Amino acid sequence: MRKVVLVICLMVVSCKIDTQDVVLSGYIYDSESEKPIPNATLKIENWYYGNSPDESYTGYGLYDLTTDERGFYSVNLDTSAMINIWVIKEGYQKEFKSEKRPIKNEKINVYLKRVN
Repeated sequence: MRKVVLVICLMVVSCKIDTQDVVLSGYIYDSESEKPIPNATLKIENWYYGNSPDESYTGYGLYDLTTDERGFYSVNLDTSAMINIWVIKEGYQKEFKSEKRPIKNEKINVYLKRVN
């Protein structure tokens, strides 16, 4: 019985732990041609728990990025619990991605659809 209680306590505590030193990176591609899209804009919200006594986020950071000529982007995040990404490029539909509990080297590739 004690082992069961210990496991449950560990699960509850681990649910609200931030990941430290996250490197978020990836490529933005055209969904049809699969070619990289340079100069795409990424709006990133990085939410974290900090010292929250419950399951609520205590803060967030906002990041504006632009892909390079290879469609690549990268950003270093000190701490993270959830990441929201919006990718915007003229001539393409806006795309949204979300990642809860990111890993240290989180790679998120996004495929954009052309607007007709």
